[in-house]
Amino acid sequence: MVKLSVLIVKVTRMIRGKIFALQHGIKSNGIRIGKRVSVSKPHKNTKVLLGNNSFLYDSVNLYLDQENASIIIGNNSYINRRSEICCKKSVEIGNDCAISWDVVITDSDYHNFMSSESTKSVVIGNHVWIGAKSIILKGVNIGDGAVIAAGSVVNKDVPPNVLVAGSPAKIIKQNVVWK
Repeated sequence: MVKLSVLIVKVTRMIRGKIFALQHGIKSNGIRIGKRVSVSKPHKNTKVLLGNNSFLYDSVNLYLDQENASIIIGNNSYINRRSEICCKKSVEIGNDCAISWDVVITDSDYHNFMSSESTKSVVIGNHVWIGAKSIILKGVNIGDGAVIAAGSVVNKDVPPNVLVAGSPAKIIKQNVVWK
């Protein structure tokens, strides 16, 4: 009985994925979508691209808050429950990324502060693990294989294969390998 219910959930997520792909003009294979996933696209020429076998769990929210904004999520990457991507320009997530629950990724301050540039693209490399309740701020580039510890606030670039933690996030360990 348990195997049947697991199969039903998988099939339901795959069906939601096909519907989601059709609604948003996405041409990828094996997309899985949880319940209450939303995409806010109130502006023209915005785009969401999901790679093959990507998975958006329940209550993930994607906000494209300016004309020409784009969110790109690579192959085999997943974003867990209640996470949000807030985008005015560009947020790119690589292949094989694991993004935990309640993570916020934003490329904008959503206001001008002391004459600083309010929007800068975010690029997350391949095989990056972002822990629960972390925040990735505008202009950040995260290198391949990096691990962001739970609850971290990342406001500067993260080199490849390091573990960062804290607020603001700092390098805790180098030469990190995770599976």
